[in-house]
Amino acid sequence: MAITHTKTVTNLIILNNSDKIVSEVEVTTKSVDDSNPSVLTIEGTDVITLDTTGGTGASGFTTFANLTQSQILGWTPVVDQLASSNTEINHTSWIESVKNPPTPTYKEETLPW
Repeated sequence: MAITHTKTVTNLIILNNSDKIVSEVEVTTKSVDDSNPSVLTIEGTDVITLDTTGGTGASGFTTFANLTQSQILGWTPVVDQLASSNTEINHTSWIESVKNPPTPTYKEETLPW
């Protein structure tokens, strides 16, 4: 069946000053195979460090109170790092291994006598 990958911003780390500039974004990816969601679900997290050198004068700066999840997930560094992450690939591999486990190398056999 189909595997869906859903990304959610689960944490933001800000600089310790009054500007509340985001320096790290934590994104959790939840992968679910719709053939058996109760068994074939896995989550993993990517932590993305952002360049904060532009401060509040950076192009496109948005105050902390006005940030949205979709905006953060659209930031170029977040998009790029999530695209280069192996999270979805690893989740898909795990789901496939649970659905179609490899043949064991050994098995127990009853004694011949």
